[in-house]
Parts: sequence; structure tokens; C-alpha cells
Amino acid sequence: MKQGIHPQVHKKTKATCSTCNAVFEIPSTAEEVTIETCSKCHPVYTGKQRKEMKGGRVERFRKRMAAGRKKE
Repeated sequence: MKQGIHPQVHKKTKATCSTCNAVFEIPSTAEEVTIETCSKCHPVYTGKQRKEMKGGRVERFRKRMAAGRKKE
């Protein structure tokens, strides 16, 4: 193996979440890292995930028909 080609790993890299401003220490090759979402604010981990109710074709058709009847 060649010597000196591998990057230095910092054991205590400061990782900052840009959403909730939480600070973690993680191993990385960079000295400081900024992340968009972390495990404290990500919807999958917090359980606050929204489920969009779009409905199927039949429900959308019935909704359009009911709106058309109200106009008359």
C-alpha cells in the first residue's frame, strides 16, 4: 500500500444541523460539517411525518360532480 494517500480522520468532527441547530460530534475527514436535517428534527425519526391524503380517481370524480351540482 502507498503511504500518505489516505485522508486524516478527525474523531470529533463538529456537525451542526441547519434546521434545529443541534450539534453532534461524529468521525469525519472534515473538521466541521453542516447538515440539513438530523435525527432530532427529521420527520421519519420524530414520528411527525405527514401523510398526504390525495384520494383515488373515484373520490376526485365525486368531488368534481358535487362541485358542479352546487353551481346549478
